[in-house]
Amino acid sequence: MAGIAGVYLWNLSRAAGYLQYYPGNITGFSLIPPVITVDLVVQNTSNITFTINSLAANVTSDGTQIGNISDFTPVVIPANSQGAVPLTLRLLPIGIVNDIISIITGGVGSRTILIKGTVNANGVQQPFELPFKVGL
Repeated sequence: MAGIAGVYLWNLSRAAGYLQYYPGNITGFSLIPPVITVDLVVQNTSNITFTINSLAANVTSDGTQIGNISDFTPVVIPANSQGAVPLTLRLLPIGIVNDIISIITGGVGSRTILIKGTVNANGVQQPFELPFKVGL
């Protein structure tokens, strides 16, 4: 019986490692304090339904930490489907954040942002990394 449980846990961990992440819509924005709410789209190509129990990550730009992103409300991602996890991005009060806010609100320029953290999917901790470019 222990062997079956071991195979199940191994398969669950492996499947959680194949979840795909990409940025969704910006759903809210506040300047004071600088907070952006966004959707993170999670794609599940496995035959296992996942519950994203929590997610937390540091957000950097050009190697400088600019904030933290998190969600601690469970979201179900059905098998062979996708879903959106609502995230709150809390930005640090530093100069580079002003540049990014300016770009997001229609200014000129671009920045590469890296989100690097951990997701708890069905009780399995998995690292994830999501680079994306803001602006043109």
